[in-house]
Amino acid sequence: MTILEIVKMLLGIDASGISKDNILTHFIKKARDIALGYCNIAELPESYNDVLADFTVYLYKNRDVEGIASKTEGERSVKLGQGIPESIKLALPLPKIKVGCQ
Repeated sequence: MTILEIVKMLLGIDASGISKDNILTHFIKKARDIALGYCNIAELPESYNDVLADFTVYLYKNRDVEGIASKTEGERSVKLGQGIPESIKLALPLPKIKVGCQ
C-alpha cells in the first residue's frame, strides 16, 4: 500500500478518487521533509510509511491553523500544538547528531 493510499484510507477518501491527490501528495512531501529534517537523515526507511501517513493526516487536518498558537471563539479558548506531535516524534527514528563542520 502506498503512503497516498494509506492517507486516503485514514481520511475516509475513496481510493479511486483523484480529486485530492495533488494536495495530499503535497502534504506527504511536506511531512517527509519535516521528518527528515527532524531526524537529520537523508532518507526515511519504508518501514516508517505508516508514521509518515499519520503525520500527513495531521498536517492536512491542521492546515488552516498552521502558525496559530491559540484560537478563541466567544468564551472558549483552545491552545494549539506547534511542530511535530509527540506521538509522531516517538515513532520516528531518533535524530542523528552530526559532529564537526563540513
